[in-house]
Amino acid sequence: MTSMTTRRTLSGLLCVLAASACVAAPADAEWAIDLYGGAAWLDRADLRVKGTDSTGAAVDATIADVKTDTGFTAGIRGGYWFEGFPYLGVGLDAFYLSVEVPGQTTTATGSFTGKFGGEPISVGAGGVVRIPSVTFPSAGFSPELRLRWPLMVSESYPKGRFQPYIIAGPAWAFTWKGDEIDVVPGGKVAGGASFLIARSVALFGEYRFAFFPDFKVTDDNLTYKADINNHNLIVGVSFRF
Repeated sequence: MTSMTTRRTLSGLLCVLAASACVAAPADAEWAIDLYGGAAWLDRADLRVKGTDSTGAAVDATIADVKTDTGFTAGIRGGYWFEGFPYLGVGLDAFYLSVEVPGQTTTATGSFTGKFGGEPISVGAGGVVRIPSVTFPSAGFSPELRLRWPLMVSESYPKGRFQPYIIAGPAWAFTWKGDEIDVVPGGKVAGGASFLIARSVALFGEYRFAFFPDFKVTDDNLTYKADINNHNLIVGVSFRF
């Protein structure tokens, strides 16, 4: 599926659910607290390197096609479903993400000698670069617009026992090394489903996609930037009240 088709599909779902929310019967407002964890991985990306290397030379280089291993994510999310529009809600998601960069050999344009994630890195003859194995921690938050579709509605579960949902919103990620903190804006979309095992407790599974153009990390006098596409598969428990 192309990115254009994905955006059109998401827009269509948002319109359908928003229209349903406008004609929904009044219901009691609902709060939710979600705890979750799961797998995280990134698409391959090019690293753009700028700054001053360990020899004092100006650097303007690109490291091509850097891959990452599957890492993990965990977080907590608060949500509120409106009383007059029980299909429509808002939320605030706070997350932690661990990005694993395995040791690998690839190519680069330009030349430099410095550090990457605290480990030595240099571009050798012929533009060959050996990337060290490092782990980059990241944290962030995302305000959300949430839309759900109540299914398996009953007297015991007036908002539905099974609830497919979609989420969208902006996102901000933080990376750090020592006292240096970088803040990167981006966005997030997600889709999943929750199932209530009791009136106040639900289990859920979710796929989420987050993107951060010009995601960056800084090491000494070098800044590494990449257009990051982040995929997560998570499971969790939701407390409703």
